[in-house]
Amino acid sequence: MNHVIASVAALSATVREFQIRRRDGAPLPDWQPGSHIVLRFLAAGGSAFEKHYSLIGVPGQADSYRIAVQREEQGKGGSRCLHDEFGPGSEVEVSGPFNSFPLQPAGPASAAGAAGAAGSAGAAGAAGSAGAAGAAGAAGSAGPAGSSGAARPRVLLVAGGIGITPLVSMAHALAAQQRPFELHYLAHSAGRLVLMEELRVIGQAAKLAARQAPALASIVTHLSQDSGRADLTALLGPYSAGDSFYACGPAALLQALAAAGNRLGWPAAAMHFESFGPRAQQEDAPLTVELALSGVTVEVPPGTPILEALIAADVFVSYECKRGECGSCYTPVLEGEPLHRDVCLTPAMRSTGMCTCVSWAAAPGRLVLEL
Repeated sequence: MNHVIASVAALSATVREFQIRRRDGAPLPDWQPGSHIVLRFLAAGGSAFEKHYSLIGVPGQADSYRIAVQREEQGKGGSRCLHDEFGPGSEVEVSGPFNSFPLQPAGPASAAGAAGAAGSAGAAGAAGSAGAAGAAGAAGSAGPAGSSGAARPRVLLVAGGIGITPLVSMAHALAAQQRPFELHYLAHSAGRLVLMEELRVIGQAAKLAARQAPALASIVTHLSQDSGRADLTALLGPYSAGDSFYACGPAALLQALAAAGNRLGWPAAAMHFESFGPRAQQEDAPLTVELALSGVTVEVPPGTPILEALIAADVFVSYECKRGECGSCYTPVLEGEPLHRDVCLTPAMRSTGMCTCVSWAAAPGRLVLEL
């Protein structure tokens, strides 16, 4: 094992932050907003785990990596093992950092706006009230970030639950670049929110750097226990040239955001997703997949992605993200009705095919694929 746990802190009743250092104390590789590491560790009973965790904090070079681990009682045991068995001095193996969820550089209009803000008033964000949304957010402007004066491209960060972790690093980077952004944090209740103090510090730092400008950074929480589910259509708003959004959280949230974005005219290139957890569901009915070109039939049990079953049967399938975000595993469907769980395919593509890494089939549980 090449790394050790340096410290552990409780962020909530179910989430703990782990700081990880190299055993020899050497600096860790640089990392960028949205990056993650692969963590490998052994349970006391000998079980081996490999988990992917987003990095938290200010991107760049560091002496330690910060990750947040949510305890999942119904998971495969990795998070429970870290919570129950790992503390300062525990050994782990780290690979990476890797980045499949990068923050895109500012376009010309956004960069020019940020330069102007830096030269005059800069970006402002502060902790405050946002009414029924339950909030810590912008002071001043009630509209989208940077809605006062000339319109600037918006950057929206949307987190569901523990999906906040990669977006914190993006917020740090955007604030440092004085690029306007809105961060929307969706959770069931206030007790499920984590890293709020760090987010408030980001907003305060932006405010101190500006002092005079309308709010160009806002952090808003949406608590379903208090006000029901967030209105994602209102949250996104119509697309304007240069706008982008980054979303991380449960599959259902990402699918709903993708659907809202499509309705509002957001192009696929402006919508960026990272999901947490598998989308294969134990309650799915058993599935028979027939491959028309090869004549192979594959039985897929509930909880196993179709893609994984195809790979296990030595069927060649292109793939990359395995999260329904890139479309690399798109496969034409000749018979059967897919249950789409991806966040990348257009309605036209869904009418003729599916992403085998995350999607399933409606009853009676049979698909014929062009493979």
